Amino acid sequence: MSAKTQQEVMLPKVPLAKTEKFRIIMISAIASISVVIASIYLSSSTHFITRDIGIIFGIIAAVIPITLLQLKEMQRKEGIDRHLPLFLLSLVSSIQSGSNLIQAIQYTPERNMGNLGPVLRNFKANISWGMPINEAFENFAKKAGTRMAKRVVVLLEIAYKNGGNVSDNLETIQKYVTELRNLEKERKSALQPYTYTIYISYAVFIAIAVILSSQFFTQIESVKQLLSTTHMTGNNVFSALSGVEIAQIDSLLFNMAVIESIFGGLAAGKIGSGSYVAGIKHVIVMIIIAVIAFNVI
Repeated sequence: MSAKTQQEVMLPKVPLAKTEKFRIIMISAIASISVVIASIYLSSSTHFITRDIGIIFGIIAAVIPITLLQLKEMQRKEGIDRHLPLFLLSLVSSIQSGSNLIQAIQYTPERNMGNLGPVLRNFKANISWGMPINEAFENFAKKAGTRMAKRVVVLLEIAYKNGGNVSDNLETIQKYVTELRNLEKERKSALQPYTYTIYISYAVFIAIAVILSSQFFTQIESVKQLLSTTHMTGNNVFSALSGVEIAQIDSLLFNMAVIESIFGGLAAGKIGSGSYVAGIKHVIVMIIIAVIAFNVI
């Protein structure tokens, strides 16, 4: 059986997964367009915030399904990286028991490997079917899809080609990968407080905007009504307020809150998880806070 035929047999669900992903994207896009059109049609021209909320939630309806797919993929990759040290430790134990590298890979258990299990199962099947070891390693790195897995594959290939004391080499690789994982955990722990700082600054901005909208701008509206009832004209200290549109100012503040939600949320995701995709969940949370603050409070 050729290598191409082997991969086709082992990966029958890939086209199905792509079709399912395309279907989810299409459904979310249709839902998003429907929400946006409905919000524009139902809201009058003076209800700026109502129209803006409809457009924002329409965009969110399109973003959430795609984000969930990306977060699921990120969790899969995180699970693979988390179990790579255990995989290498199992290889070291097998080689110290007298097996060579290929036998050690085939003896490695799959049940306790989490998301690495299916990738490892595919790797072992390719080797057992006679696929060249270089192609098997390349396919393993491709299926894992993480930078850590690619580094491990390169180091395993070097250890396999050079021979010598493979056990010591693998033990060194295992310590290297474990150290990288520990450094990543320390980085996330050190940067976690900065995520809270972003939320605190955003809460301060929302509080100031709500106070301005509910307290200060209502007084401007009262002055405008007083000017219209008393028919005060001419140049005076209050005449400039007659042309102020409170709804437009509220809409401007709301749009500013949404912009800060987008950039603040993406920054929180990059700082906390090392990925802008992870920041989309922060963006959604912040936008919901802004909607509640400007329409309920």
